[in-house]
Amino acid sequence: MNLLKGSAIALILRILSALISFVVAASITRNLGTDQAGLYFYATSLVILFVSVCGLGLNNTVLKYVAIYHNQQNALKLNAVVNKSVIWSASVSLVVVALTSVLLVFYPQVAGNNHQYYYLFLFAVPCLAVIALISHAIQATGKVAISMMMAGLIQPFSFLVINFVLVPHEITSLAQNYFFSVLCALSACIIYWLRQNHFSYNLNFDSKILLASCSSLLIFQIFQQFNTVIGQLFLGLWGSNTEVALFAVSIKVATLTSFIMFAVNRVVAPKFAALYAANDLVGLGIAVAHSKRIMLLATFPLIALLLFFPEFILAFFGEEYKTSASILRVLALIQFFSVWVGSVSYLLIMTGQEKAHRNNVIISSVIASVIGCIIVPFYPLWGAVAISGLCVIITCYLSSRVVSKKLGINMFSLFT
Repeated sequence: MNLLKGSAIALILRILSALISFVVAASITRNLGTDQAGLYFYATSLVILFVSVCGLGLNNTVLKYVAIYHNQQNALKLNAVVNKSVIWSASVSLVVVALTSVLLVFYPQVAGNNHQYYYLFLFAVPCLAVIALISHAIQATGKVAISMMMAGLIQPFSFLVINFVLVPHEITSLAQNYFFSVLCALSACIIYWLRQNHFSYNLNFDSKILLASCSSLLIFQIFQQFNTVIGQLFLGLWGSNTEVALFAVSIKVATLTSFIMFAVNRVVAPKFAALYAANDLVGLGIAVAHSKRIMLLATFPLIALLLFFPEFILAFFGEEYKTSASILRVLALIQFFSVWVGSVSYLLIMTGQEKAHRNNVIISSVIASVIGCIIVPFYPLWGAVAISGLCVIITCYLSSRVVSKKLGINMFSLFT
């Protein structure tokens, strides 16, 4: 599958997933109102952070090694990497769930008065961690479309169907529907992997190699996910549920642009690893430039729509959301900058520069968090926009400098 064809398929699936998620979010905001919707968006932002911790940084480790062993047709090593990673992640997830459940039992005030729905979101964490690992393994074998369906299509589609059948009118029933949808996605993911990839229960893979690779990626993954939800987390501390909902909807719409980058990365990430392993830096530079042009071409119409007609789009979520049109415009421009820089994150990870990228993500998180503690208590919504944007801009700039120095590729150029 060539880059253009693979990216097109991945993009179509990602757009479909985005549209389903868009409809789900719109139905939630209309059925539950801004206050209850804010609780949902805040809870799911915590889920994202928990999943990044429980993933142990193994997602991209699995992607890297499965791609290598798949090319070598080494099924035993391939299964060993996936099996050991799933066992490690599932074990840590269960421990985290147990400890957090105990915390909620003895200190219920941490989550507020009505916190029972938190357990349902919490129980989804181990399932989502395993889904992420297996979908990355499927991606590394070249089955990009199947991987994307497992990781980003089945769960939101199941959620949409369940919400249609069992219409939620408060946060607890919504949390139940969310948990059931995650179980559906997990079942499909496991069944496919067991039946289609010559599964064998093999754990014969050096744990030291796995630890050495994932140790840097764990910190990176946690801070990277923290950066994606930093605005919602800070608003949850110093803003209202309504403000959380307004910001969450705006950033969800704005990050539709990142779906294009995600779709292309699904195809090029294994290619980056293979080209670098073959010491083909010229081919690597060509692949980077080609992928960027595809992303920019696909992104431009959506960016124009978000900049000129933000009220029209936000009206789908409810009339009250139209007030955040200016916020959507700014967030859309930030996402466009990220697309312009290109696949810098995957490029560094696939070429052995995990530590450099990890350090850049940490730096951006620390700077944004310090600034957030200063401005978000006084200017909640715009403070959340500012720190979210800082995370993107600082990370992209610092990581682009590393790529230029180590690989000789200018991430701000459209050509090699």
